[in-house]
Amino acid sequence: MPIPRSSPLTTGRLWRARALARAGLLASAAATVAVAVATVCLVPAALARAAGEAGHPPPPGLSAEDVADQIELGSTALATAAPALVLLVSILAGTAIAQLARLIAAARDDETATIRARGLSSGQARLLDAGEALVVVVVGGIVGVGLASVISAVAGGSALEALAQWPWALAAVVVLGIVFTIALRRGERRAGSSRTTRATTAALVVVVLLAAALVVWQLPAARAGGFDPIVAIAPAVVLMAGTLVALALFGVGSAAVARPSAAIPSLAPAYPTRQVSRRVPIYAVAVLLVGLTVAETVFASAYAATWSAMTTDSAAVRAGADLRVDTKPQSVNPAQVLEAASIDGVEAASAALVEGVEIGQTDAQLVGVPSAMIDEVVATAGGIVDRDALAATAEVADDDFLVKPEPVPLGDTATGLRVRLDIHVVDGFPQGFTVIALLLDSTGAPFALPLDGGLFFDADDLPQFTGDLDFEGYFEGEAELPEGQGPWQLMAVATGLGPVAGGQITVEVAAAEAIGAGPLDISGTGIMTGQNPDAIAWLGDGGVLAEAPPVQGDGVDSKRPPVQVAATKALASRLGVGPGDLVELRYAGTGRRVDVVISSLVDAVPGASGSLALFAPLEHLLTSQLQRGTSIVPPNSLWAAGDTGADAALSAAMNDRPVATAAPSLAASVVGALVPGWWIATAGSAVLSLVAAFAIVQTLAIARRRELGVLRAVGITARRQARMRAAELGGVFGAALVLGAGAGVLVSWLVVPDLVRAVTPGILALAGGIDVAWAPLALAVAALAVGLAAIVAYAAFGVSRAARTATVGEESR
Repeated sequence: MPIPRSSPLTTGRLWRARALARAGLLASAAATVAVAVATVCLVPAALARAAGEAGHPPPPGLSAEDVADQIELGSTALATAAPALVLLVSILAGTAIAQLARLIAAARDDETATIRARGLSSGQARLLDAGEALVVVVVGGIVGVGLASVISAVAGGSALEALAQWPWALAAVVVLGIVFTIALRRGERRAGSSRTTRATTAALVVVVLLAAALVVWQLPAARAGGFDPIVAIAPAVVLMAGTLVALALFGVGSAAVARPSAAIPSLAPAYPTRQVSRRVPIYAVAVLLVGLTVAETVFASAYAATWSAMTTDSAAVRAGADLRVDTKPQSVNPAQVLEAASIDGVEAASAALVEGVEIGQTDAQLVGVPSAMIDEVVATAGGIVDRDALAATAEVADDDFLVKPEPVPLGDTATGLRVRLDIHVVDGFPQGFTVIALLLDSTGAPFALPLDGGLFFDADDLPQFTGDLDFEGYFEGEAELPEGQGPWQLMAVATGLGPVAGGQITVEVAAAEAIGAGPLDISGTGIMTGQNPDAIAWLGDGGVLAEAPPVQGDGVDSKRPPVQVAATKALASRLGVGPGDLVELRYAGTGRRVDVVISSLVDAVPGASGSLALFAPLEHLLTSQLQRGTSIVPPNSLWAAGDTGADAALSAAMNDRPVATAAPSLAASVVGALVPGWWIATAGSAVLSLVAAFAIVQTLAIARRRELGVLRAVGITARRQARMRAAELGGVFGAALVLGAGAGVLVSWLVVPDLVRAVTPGILALAGGIDVAWAPLALAVAALAVGLAAIVAYAAFGVSRAARTATVGEESR
């Protein structure tokens, strides 16, 4: 103590002398405050910047109101989860600064006894501690805010963004100042209160473990949409509990290793392991801080990868493909499919049907994609969507009583279609007669092609000349193939009449030709009446329609084959059905019915907005519809595979309609700011751990100088002492890294999927599992390990240098 005995004992001089004597530890405490303040400023600033930048530019096709609603939803969820990051950094910083305060108090044992003997009062002692804490936290706070401003500006933001977080900085300074003062006072009185301290610590550990159990129990019930205290504290509480378990394992493990190593005749490893075992209370804080940092790093990497996977998978299931444009009430035509496929970044495009259906009192969705495009455009959504099961719905054996589309190819060289129909008229006249050919392009997209032509009758056979109401003629018409991706296929030929009073008209396909390719082998008959003015003259369904035309009377639907479908497990459970069961559907709003047979059960149907859904190949649905009527429910959605960044171009090509993508929604993207927020918090935690570890190692080195002389006296060289100290510290830090990683894995497995669901809107229950961002994890752990290795090397070098001159009893002198 550099105060002469004759000097008057003033508080100011005493405070300055005490501070200068422990300047290193006080500087470490100030650095801890600075890092903590910088981190708690940078994390909210990064989150606020992400929320402010969301929706600029807005997603293509979304209105300003929709963008605002999405941002508000995401911001609400973000506000729920943001406190967890600040809380975790605050816990780690509070632990670190409390340990530094205890080290300062321990280093002042002799000083404290001396100045008390010279008349230092309790009030003066409290004033000294409070003043010291005030200087530490104020200096650290100022440095921390400045550091945050510089980092924010360098990272592409603004220094004002960090300065705007001054309430967080002020709160951190106040809390850390209180913790530092209390820990300093308790450290100076520790001799008389060790039993109370142990009891308090044990009670705190029990509280943390019970709180973690409560969080793990309640977190699965939390959902995004409002503030939830469980979500706010979940990461910090569970990570702290996991680290305390790791710390307990460290204590048990150090004792277990020390016993057998003591039986080894050599000084190493017995000496380092025994030293660790004896100093577990001192090393415990270093293990706690390093272990918590590593656990937080593992947690951050798991959260980042899991959030990305779950949001992307959920979006992919809902969209059905990488990109999707809904056109209802309009339909999607082959020209639009062709245009979409030609956009840069789009690999394939297809028409699709997403339609509501009714099954008894249950509402569900029916999704149809051409079988040829299932593997091309349907997203697997991380394995949630079983494309093999979907494709199997198109596999129908010849002897199965199921819908079997058999469209006729027009050929690669076809440029148009020509059809001739023989007409037999009874008691009427075919006014407003139309003929339409239903074509499928190579992707399976349907197109209704009107055939231009005319009716031809023998003038002598017309009713006004003969008076006979039974006469015949023919229709001949043709049309060029529409714009689309060839080669084309012919699915059906349909006819229609204008208003008629009665009578019956029978049409028969006499000839058909693909212009430029050759004749087509098709034949069929349709019957039109005043009550049924439309008819299917031919349908590529393997002859089913020819055997039972739709106008032959009641009960005809019982002769129609069902469509093979895949149903979600949730729908099958709701209906109490399974594979092989027959289910009757009604298209919502139309009253049209269709029978389906469940071929398989799947977890999810792509493109469905809910869990109650079915999937069938689009051409099977079209065929089934034409077997029961003369119109179709056309595809009302366009699906595309490729880069989700092509959404703007696709929206422009589809008349500026909104584009759903297999990427996180705008609301989810706002919540996605937590991912960089976690990494910022982790980086701050790593620096805090390194500062605290360095201070702890330095304090231990000062306290253990006496043993260097003893070891030198018994013949242990300085180099060997350095190696033993390096082994001791390396073993402690290595164990902390391993145990912390284990705690992080356990905590991530317990809470990360549920936490992602709780803070991110739109996550499906099916999306789950743990993913890990291995590259950032490896980089972060390696950086921490390098920092710890540098501390170990520095400590070993200090031991080597001090051991060269150390003698027994030098501290006494």
